[in-house]
Amino acid sequence: MSSSESRVWAAIAWALLIIGAIVALIIRPRDDYVRYWAVESIGFTIVIIIAWILVEIVSIVFAFTIVIPLILKVLYVLGIFLAWIIGVFKSLTGDYWRPPIIHETSEWVKRVLRL
Repeated sequence: MSSSESRVWAAIAWALLIIGAIVALIIRPRDDYVRYWAVESIGFTIVIIIAWILVEIVSIVFAFTIVIPLILKVLYVLGIFLAWIIGVFKSLTGDYWRPPIIHETSEWVKRVLRL
């Protein structure tokens, strides 16, 4: 179990996405728990951007209908918000959460940045 200070910094890293991750990595560079959540946050930010691009492409393709782009964008926002809330909760409770696509992206980030 990680210390309460580590959990707070991990939650900051997750909640503020890439900005929080960078700040947490600068302030607590040797804390493994904070580093884990900071890298997950960077992966989450990348997934958010890629998913947004895909949602916009599909929305353009189906622009002749109003319903499909609207439903897709609502599901996108709900999915991001749900993952964000779960991540904040998990980081504050001391868990190492491994969300499917986000964690694989984080592993790639870790290899590329050599963290």
